[in-house]
Amino acid sequence: MENRKKQPELRIQNSVPEEEPDILGMDPAELKDYLARLYALRKDLDSREPGDEESEEYDDWADAHEDLEDRIDEVLDRLDELK
Repeated sequence: MENRKKQPELRIQNSVPEEEPDILGMDPAELKDYLARLYALRKDLDSREPGDEESEEYDDWADAHEDLEDRIDEVLDRLDELK
C-alpha cells in the first residue's frame, strides 16, 4: 500500500476552488499537480465566458477568472522559491 499525501480538495463554485490549500506545505510535485488542476479549471472557465460584457454574469465570471489567475501566480511564485 502506497502512502501518499491527500490531494487538496478543490471545491468548485464558478469553476474556482473555494478553499486555497496550504501551498507552503506542498513539495514541488504537489505544487505541479495542483497547478495542472488550476490550469484545467481555467480552461473550463474560459470556455464558459459570457458573451455580454455588460452583464452581472460577466462580472461574476471575471471575478472568478481573476481569482483563479491570482492563485496560479501564487503557485508559480512558490515553485520559483523552491528552485
